[in-house]
Amino acid sequence: MGMYVECRDLLVETLKKSGCIKQPFTSRKKLLTSAESRVSAVICEEETVERQKGRKVYTDGEGRRLKRSRLYSRDIIFSVVIGDYSSEKIEEIYEKFLRSLPDGIYVDGDYVSIEPRESDWMDEKDHVLYAKVTVQSKIVFHGGLYRDTDMMRIKDINVDVRKEK
Repeated sequence: MGMYVECRDLLVETLKKSGCIKQPFTSRKKLLTSAESRVSAVICEEETVERQKGRKVYTDGEGRRLKRSRLYSRDIIFSVVIGDYSSEKIEEIYEKFLRSLPDGIYVDGDYVSIEPRESDWMDEKDHVLYAKVTVQSKIVFHGGLYRDTDMMRIKDINVDVRKEK
């Protein structure tokens, strides 16, 4: 699986473990047309990609030397929405969610950091959902795309030297 799917699934599972009763929505359209008062959602807001030129030489677990090139830096921003009848219940779920959120995850062997950003608290007059109170938080996943290439070892190269007549 790729970075987008892994990150989205992590947020959905973390919401469920935090006390959200129903399956979180992953579509903005389904969230907005829902007539439920207890809702949760994980919606992708945007992804930014930036070309990178960093290189690093390392040795893998098998003793091979590899050159790792960072091709792109990727930031994926998700909105996590929690809605319920009372501010106390939402705050309880929200705090459990933040406590359960790891600092980062590994996606295909590459580390992706997780950083919660700003949150907006709204009552029923400030949003279109049926919930009395909602909180919407932005969560940023910062990772990248890499390419690993083998480096030749000197002892693996055979050189045949002959003297010409």
